[in-house]
Parts: sequence; structure tokens; C-alpha cells
Amino acid sequence: MSQLGALDLVFLLLENQTRPMHMSSCLIFEPPARQKNTFVKKVVEAFRAAETARPFNQKVKWLEGSVARWETAQPDMHYHVRHLAIPAPGTMAQLDDTLALLNAPLLDRAYPLWQCFVIEGLEQGRFAIFLKLHHAMIDGEGAVKLLHAALSNNPRSKRFRTIWEPSGKPPPKARPKVSESELQRLASRVNSLPSGLRDITSGLLDFGAQALKLKPQQSSLPYQAPDTPFNVPLSSSARCYANCEIPLDQVKAIAAAAECTVNDVAVTFIDHALHKYLAETGQEVSIPLVAGMPLSTRTADVEAGGNQVTADLVRMGQPDASITDRLRQVHESTCRVKDKARAMSAPMKQVHAMLLLGLTAVPELTPGLSATPSSNLLISNMAGPREQLYMAGAPLVAMHGLPILPPNTCLNVTFVSALNQICLAVASTPEAMNNPGRYIELLLESVQELDAALLPRKSARRKTARKQPAKARPTRKKASNRRKK
Repeated sequence: MSQLGALDLVFLLLENQTRPMHMSSCLIFEPPARQKNTFVKKVVEAFRAAETARPFNQKVKWLEGSVARWETAQPDMHYHVRHLAIPAPGTMAQLDDTLALLNAPLLDRAYPLWQCFVIEGLEQGRFAIFLKLHHAMIDGEGAVKLLHAALSNNPRSKRFRTIWEPSGKPPPKARPKVSESELQRLASRVNSLPSGLRDITSGLLDFGAQALKLKPQQSSLPYQAPDTPFNVPLSSSARCYANCEIPLDQVKAIAAAAECTVNDVAVTFIDHALHKYLAETGQEVSIPLVAGMPLSTRTADVEAGGNQVTADLVRMGQPDASITDRLRQVHESTCRVKDKARAMSAPMKQVHAMLLLGLTAVPELTPGLSATPSSNLLISNMAGPREQLYMAGAPLVAMHGLPILPPNTCLNVTFVSALNQICLAVASTPEAMNNPGRYIELLLESVQELDAALLPRKSARRKTARKQPAKARPTRKKASNRRKK
């Protein structure tokens, strides 16, 4: 057995029937030209025959006092790898309905907390790989890292590799074992308390000093976000989803022109589109929205399992700000948050994340308590593979996400930079945002608005090109909108 990290344990304790805490992603592939009728069968056979490594061969073992540890298990690969088919030619709408149905149930804690569905029958002979991974087992950055390693940039490679196979790297330093005596474990913890407690106490005092305005505020404090429809209580496991792709080169050009980061640009058009959506639905706010934002602390030498993240609250742009002013305001906020994170030690980053998660969960976990929200949505950013990738010669053609919803927030916007695109996914409850497809349309409009404001020459060239009948007018990717019935 190995220890379950404190933040990993939080994801298990917060989970219930209306709030699953697993991450989900759907990868769509084009089968190799000469294997259209046989390739999916090969995928299923290879996936089920693959060896499993940590954390995919571990299940939760509960101890006394709501404490848990990872216990090594032999996975039942027919349970973990499922083979499904949509009646061909399956449309994207049919795939969306299937994914919503598969994503709703909790992962069974009697097994290692992951599942993989191989889905065939899609349009153009394509197939999908749908993955469900519990957030207690791995974080998003770690999952993307494993996914990248499992695929190849060589279209001639015929090797099947899965994310649950051993990586071939030297095993990481072992965590303390359950076989150690209680006295040894207690002594180990006591020896580490003084410096850790000083660090944690310093962090808590810093929160208080900012709240009392005794020192400059580096990030948004808990319970200071506006009340929005995105903070309604959960009533069921019903979810609405939408996805779109945005050219990464376009976003990089905007970031370069504004001297900021790709993340700043993405947060800006996410924020701008939210204010448009609220205005359309007659639910405007008078103060800036606040986003809960995970920040990865994972380094190249850290194993993929577990959660290596901190988190903070980011105050976004003023409700009536122009899109360029909004970008400047977002950039200033994210810089303050990054400066704050750099000053923290690794233990304090973990404590800070758990403290924020606990504070935001209080209103939901305490019936009858009414509190001002701490955040209005979760925004998560992950770096994915940039080059074209293949699975045993099958090219990856699309990536769709089905994000989880954090406590007391019913909106999640997650984006991954992959395949020279920003693959952006939205998840909400029907009560919070019943038409995420419309929000995606407003978001794409905001991208073009920011482009026109910061890259005027590029926009002028586009207008000239549209006047020339010989050149095709560029088309905008249609947003998908899916909802669990």
C-alpha cells in the first residue's frame, strides 16, 4: 500500500451522486486506410492485453477516521476496457449523447478508479477513445502527460501503447509503506511539523492581513465573488457540455501583440463571453467575476500519478470593460497570483489549494448556510501535444473534454493546447447554463473581437480576401452542445 495524498483524499471526500469527481476526455481517431474494418478490434485486444502500472493498478482502501490508502490490485481489463458501437454512420450528436450517458455514473470504488471506452461506428469510419479518470488518482496535467507518451509522432509506427502501461522510467522514490509501525510514522510526521507549521501559519496570517487590508491584496479572497446563476446548488447529476477549437497561432499572435501569455488571452475571451451571456439572459453583474484557477506545480521528474497542483482565485475584468482593457486587467491579476505562488513553498501550495477548496465547499456541505460565492467558475489550462500524433498509425483528429464541476460552482471552462489548436470544453448544470453552445458562439465572437483590436493589419487583409470571389470564405467551426437527459 502507499499513502493517499491529502489533496487526493479531498477529491474522494467531496464526491457524491450529484457531483462525480472524475475527469473525462474523448479522443477521435481516423483508422489506417487499409484497416478500416479491423482496426478497432485490434485496439480493444491490445488495450485489454496491456500491462498496468501505478496508479492504474491501485484501488482505494478505507481505514478508520475517513483515512484512505492506495492498495495494489489486479485490474479486470474487461471491466476497465469496454467496446461499444453507435449504429453507423454515427453523427457527432449521437456521440455526444453516448458520452453524456457514459460520463454520468460514479466510478466504482471496488475497482481502480478508471475506465476506457472504445466507441466505433462514427461518421467517416472514425472511432473514439473515451477515458474516465478519477481526480484522486491523477490530475489533468499528469493525464495529458501520459496521453502524450502513449501516442507517437510517427505515422508508420504500428505499436499500440496505453496510458496505463509502465513508462519504462526508473521507479519513483517509494512512499512510506503501511507496514511501518504507527510509532515510526508518527515520529516522521512530528519531525516535519515545525517548519511546515511555520509555513502554514504564515500563509493563514497572510490571508488575514489581506482581508483586513493591512497589506496589498495579491488575489481574490474567499466569499468576494458576485452572485451569479453559475453558483446555484446542485440538484442532480445532469450536465450540459460544449466544445470548440480555436487556432493556437491566432491566440499566440494576440498574446505577442499584447505582451502577455496565451493563458491571459484565453481567460480574457472566456470572461468577455460570460458577460455577454449574462447580458443576453438579463443577469448582469456589477463587479468582476472570479475564477478558481488550478496552477500546475508538476515538474519533469515527478511521476504522473497524484495531484501536483496549487490553486488560487483570480479576479477577472470589470463588467463594462472593453476587450483590450479586460485583457490588461486579467494580465495584472494573473501576474499577482503567479508572484504569490512563486513565494510559497511546496507544502504551502498544497495547503493553500486545500484551504481554498474547503472554503468554497462550505456553503454546499453545510445545509442552510448562505454565503457569498468565492468563485463563479473554474478555468483550467493544460499544455497538450503540439505535433500530429498517431496511435499505431491512426491519426488523432480531435480532442473533446467533459470537465468536472467543483464545489459551489456549476461552470467549468477547460482548455488544452493540442494539434496546433486550443481545444476548449465547457461543462455546466442545466440550471447554471442551459445552452453552452450559445456561450461557445459568444466566445468565438470575442476571439475575433480581440483579434481585430490587436491585430488590425491581419483583420484588414482578411476583409480584402473576403472581397475576392476566387478565394473561399473561411468557415467557423460549429460548436457542439450536449446535455445528459
